[in-house]
Amino acid sequence: MITSRAKSIYLDLKTSFLHALTITLRRDRFILMSIISVLPVMIPIFVALFSKTLFRENGLEIFVKLCEQVYIHTIAPLLALFLGLIGIREEVDSLTIIYLLTRPVSKFAWVLGRFIAYFLVSAFLMVMGIFFTFTSCVILGSIHFDTTGVSLMLQYMGVGLAGLIAYGAISFSLGTAINHPIIAGVILFFGWEKLANYIPGIADFWTVQKYLDSMFPALATQRYNRAVVSVLGSFQKELYFVSINRALVTIFISTVIFLALSVFSMRYREFTKDRVVGSK
Repeated sequence: MITSRAKSIYLDLKTSFLHALTITLRRDRFILMSIISVLPVMIPIFVALFSKTLFRENGLEIFVKLCEQVYIHTIAPLLALFLGLIGIREEVDSLTIIYLLTRPVSKFAWVLGRFIAYFLVSAFLMVMGIFFTFTSCVILGSIHFDTTGVSLMLQYMGVGLAGLIAYGAISFSLGTAINHPIIAGVILFFGWEKLANYIPGIADFWTVQKYLDSMFPALATQRYNRAVVSVLGSFQKELYFVSINRALVTIFISTVIFLALSVFSMRYREFTKDRVVGSK
C-alpha cells in the first residue's frame, strides 16, 4: 500500500515537473530572463575596452559588486517572479488549473514538481551568468582562475542558489494564495526588502536579503590580500549578526513553510474568476 502510494506520488511529481519544464522553456519569458542573466557579462568588457583611467575598479571589485548587487539582490528575485510566480499564475489565469486539480493528482507532488522545474531552469541561468561574469572580469586583472578566484565564484553561486530557493518558495505561495501576486511580489521583493534595511531595529530579519547578505564571502574584495585573509574568521564573528549556518537553517525552514502554504492553497482555495457562468 505504501509502495503503491509512493509510486503514485512519484509519477505525479514527474508529470508535473516535465510539464512545467517543457512549458517554461517554450515561453518568451525564458528567453527574456536568459538575456537579462547574461547582460552583466558585458560590463567588465566595456570597462576593459573604454575605460582608460588608472583609477577604474579592478576585476575583483567589479565581480563582487555584480554578484551581490545584480545577481543576488536583483536577478534572483526576478527569476522567482518570472519563472516561478508567472508559471503558477499562467495555470490559474487560464483556468487550466481547474482541470488539472480535478484529476486524482497529489497537490504536494504538483507543487513540488513545478518548484523543482523552476529551480533547475533558474539555477542554470544564475550559474551560467555568474560563471561568464567571472570569466569576463578576469580580463581586468586582480582576479584569476586560481583556487582563490574559483572558490569566491563558487561561494557566490551558492548564495545565488539559496536566494532562488527562498524567493521561489515565496513566489509559489503568492501565486497560489492571492489574486494579484505579481504586484505583491514586486512590492515585497523590491519594496519591503530594500526599505527594511533602512528601518532601525529588527525589521531586516524579516527579509530574505538579510540572510543572503550574511552568507556573502567576508571581505571578498580583499581575498588576494594575505594580511586580510588571516582575520576573515574573526571579522565574521564580530560583524555578522547572523551566522551562515543560521542563515541556511532559516532559508530552509522558510522554504518548507511557504511550499506547505502553496500546497494548502492548492487543496482548499477555489480557483474561479468573475467571468464564470451566471456572473456579470
